[in-house]
Amino acid sequence: MTIALTLVLSAFAAEYGPLVEGTEGDEIAAGGHGQADTGVVGCSDQYLGEGIDLPELPLFYYRAQPSHSWGSREMVEVIVDTSRHLRWLMPEADPLTIGDISSERGGFLSGHKSHRGGIDADIGIYMAGGKQDPRGFTALGPGTFDLERNWMLISTLLDTGKIDMILLDRGHIERLRAYTVRAGLLTDDEAEHVFPSEGSRASWENVGIVRHAPNHADHLHVRVLCADGSKADAR
Repeated sequence: MTIALTLVLSAFAAEYGPLVEGTEGDEIAAGGHGQADTGVVGCSDQYLGEGIDLPELPLFYYRAQPSHSWGSREMVEVIVDTSRHLRWLMPEADPLTIGDISSERGGFLSGHKSHRGGIDADIGIYMAGGKQDPRGFTALGPGTFDLERNWMLISTLLDTGKIDMILLDRGHIERLRAYTVRAGLLTDDEAEHVFPSEGSRASWENVGIVRHAPNHADHLHVRVLCADGSKADAR
């Protein structure tokens, strides 16, 4: 079992201070771009209305492309909270590598079909020994994919309660599913919920699951829910 996220963040706040400070903290409190929170809880996967620039926290993560590090409030909170939690659990592991989220105002981002509304982020997966490449992503085979640490990464993301879905290569998913059951971390039923069988119709409707996508052998594609816990609308 993982340490409760609230306790972890409280401990980090005592040691490292608040989540963000100065302008970045004010921006998060105001809903992004220094504007007051509009109270709108829905979100779109096509545009980013009031984005927040992911703060630079090299102890916890590297931003591979800072100009593409704008996200929704929920996405920024998930990345910061998850990376701090992992630093607490695995101090020997490298900081996460954060790839593209969205541009400052969202919209089309070269090389992606998504990443338009600040609710999608590419996050590096752990190589053997908890290593990550801050320059980008590296496709991993069975012998270099760190099962223990990548499960810690995924379970910490899911524990936030803010994850719509995580996309990953099918080979990695199958190895993770077998590992969690074999290690007694999940029951068969729990593993089926987190890693639904390929082709399962229910998997497209459920939240908090890990699903196959091609070209994802080198990173996780993480999509967060809207502020009200709903899925984003394409609009």
